[in-house]
Amino acid sequence: VLLAAACTDTSGATTSPAPVATAATTTAAASTTSTTTAAPVAEVDRLVIITADGNVATMDRDGGSIEVLTDDAGAGLGYFQPTWSPDAQSIVVSRLDSGAFTLLNFDLAAGTQAELPTQNNAFYVYWSPRGDRVGFLSNGAAGLELAIAEFGDDPTAAVIDTGAPFYFSWSPDGEQIATLIGQQRLDVRDATAGSETTQVAPPGAFLNPAWTDVGLFYVSRIAGVDQLVVGTPGGDVEVLARSPAPVWFTVPPSGERIAVQAAGDPDGVAASFQEAPALPLNRLVVIDTATGELTEITEGRALAFFWDRAGEQLLILDQNVAAQLLRWSVWSDGTLHHLVDFLPAQLFVQTFLPFFSQYALSTTMWSPDGTAFAFAGFVDGRGGIYVQDVTGGPPRFIAEGRWVMWSPR
Repeated sequence: VLLAAACTDTSGATTSPAPVATAATTTAAASTTSTTTAAPVAEVDRLVIITADGNVATMDRDGGSIEVLTDDAGAGLGYFQPTWSPDAQSIVVSRLDSGAFTLLNFDLAAGTQAELPTQNNAFYVYWSPRGDRVGFLSNGAAGLELAIAEFGDDPTAAVIDTGAPFYFSWSPDGEQIATLIGQQRLDVRDATAGSETTQVAPPGAFLNPAWTDVGLFYVSRIAGVDQLVVGTPGGDVEVLARSPAPVWFTVPPSGERIAVQAAGDPDGVAASFQEAPALPLNRLVVIDTATGELTEITEGRALAFFWDRAGEQLLILDQNVAAQLLRWSVWSDGTLHHLVDFLPAQLFVQTFLPFFSQYALSTTMWSPDGTAFAFAGFVDGRGGIYVQDVTGGPPRFIAEGRWVMWSPR
C-alpha cells in the first residue's frame, strides 16, 4: 500500500553542460628497491544521478563539482539506469531515442564515450568484476536475452542465453557467469557466446545467485526441501539453512556473511526435519558463513537490504506503518538504527525495488567509506536526491533528481 502511494517526481532545476569529468590521477608509487609497485587506485567517491530533466550527471556527496554527461533528454529521448564500472572510471547508461536503443559507455578518465546500438532496450547492466565487459538484459523475441558487450575501438555484443525470468552473477575473476532461469535452470558457463553450460543443481525458489570469494550462493532443492547453500559450482556445497518460503538474499564480496529473508504465507509453510536451521518466516537474518551462527535483525519483513563495501553494515528498507512511510535503517555492531522516513521516487519503485538483490550485485547506494548512503525520494514533501549519514541527523538534500547510485570506490 505504501509503495503504491509513492509520489511522482516533480522538479525543474537543471544543470548546465560541462565537459566529462576527468578522474583524479594517481601518483606512481616510489620504490627503494629494484621491485616496482603499482600505483594505488584513487578513491572517486562520487554520485551518478538522473536529473529532474532526465539527463545524467555526476557530483560529489555534497552536491558540488557537478559534471554533466548528457544534456539532450526530452520528448522521445531518455536515459536509464547509469551504472558505475568496478573501478569507478566508467559509466554505462542505456539510451532510448525515438525507438532506437543504444548503450553508452562514458570513459571518465579519458573524457570519451563509446556507443553500442542494441536491438532492444538494455534495461539492466552489470559490469564484470574486471571492468572489461558488461552483461546486459533486454527483451528478445524468445524471452529475455543475456548479452555480453565489450567497448573498444569497435564495440560489440553477443547474446549468450535466453529465458525468463533471467538472473545472473559474474564469478569474482570475471571469467564465468552463473545464470538462473526461474526455477528451471541454474547453470555456470564461460562468459562467451557458444560456451558450454554446466548445470549446478536443481534450483529452489529464490531471486538470483551471488558469486563471491567464498563461493556461489544459491538455493537448491534437496530431497524436496529448499536449502540455502554456498560452494564451488559443480562441487561440494555447505548447507547454511533450509527455507520454508521463497528466499531473497544479499552478500558482500567477501562472502563472510549473508543477509537473507524467507518471505511467504505462514499458512503455506510445511514442517521439515533437517539438521540445518530453518529460516524464520518474514524476518531478516544474518548468517555467519564460517560458523553458521544466525542472527535475527528485524521483527517483521524487510522490503530490501544492502551491504556496505566492507560487509560490516546493512542498509535496510522497511515500513513505518504508523507514519504511512517507508524507512531507511542501518544495522551494525548488533544494533538496528532507524534513520529516515520517506516516500521513494517512482523510478526506484518501478524498476529497482522488485529486483533489489540482483541490483545489489551491480550497484550501490553506500558511500565507499561506509559513512553515508544516498537515495532518491521525498522527505517532508520535497523530492530529490538525498544523502544520509549513518551517525544520524536529517538527510541532506543535494540535487533535484529521480535516480542515484554511489561510485563503488
